[in-house]
Amino acid sequence: MPKENKDFYNYFSQNLIKGFIYLIVLIGLIILFKSFFRNQYDLIEHAVSDSYYLMFLIFLISEFFVGILPPELFMIWSIDDPWQYYVTAVATMTLVSLFAGWLNYRVGRKLGEKEFFMNFAHKRLRFKKYEQRYEQYGSGLIVVAALTPLPFALVSMLTGTLGYPQKKYILFASFRVIRFVVYGIIVWNLEGVI
Repeated sequence: MPKENKDFYNYFSQNLIKGFIYLIVLIGLIILFKSFFRNQYDLIEHAVSDSYYLMFLIFLISEFFVGILPPELFMIWSIDDPWQYYVTAVATMTLVSLFAGWLNYRVGRKLGEKEFFMNFAHKRLRFKKYEQRYEQYGSGLIVVAALTPLPFALVSMLTGTLGYPQKKYILFASFRVIRFVVYGIIVWNLEGVI
């Protein structure tokens, strides 16, 4: 196996492991928070999940701004619903996440033309770090960001600034569906634990 492929698989597997560790930590924190602050947790959960429109709006904003709230949290808030609603919610979150990534990609295309933004992005937004990964792994970085906790919105924006072809971006970004399906199944099977 060529060294480049081995490096990519190592990078991918490290981020995938981080993703599962992150999910376990998130679940643990939610269980702890519910144990000690049951009323506050119920208040937050119902304020968000009782209105799917509000929940998806908050999720869209979160996904557009570098995933402020993890998608798994919204899945956890939806597991009290019947499975048909849960599946619909996870499918909608998947589409919302892909749409937010595409919006970031389009914003990146426009901002990539602005020298001021590119200077700012390299200094403040950690673009340089991901740009180096792009040089190293190419479109594989989009796949890694789609499947792991890497900031999908930031990688999507960087992809746009580099003038990456839109059709290829959409193709590789669609790997995000796998993440939502796998995490959705895991979270659904934790009903009663969380």
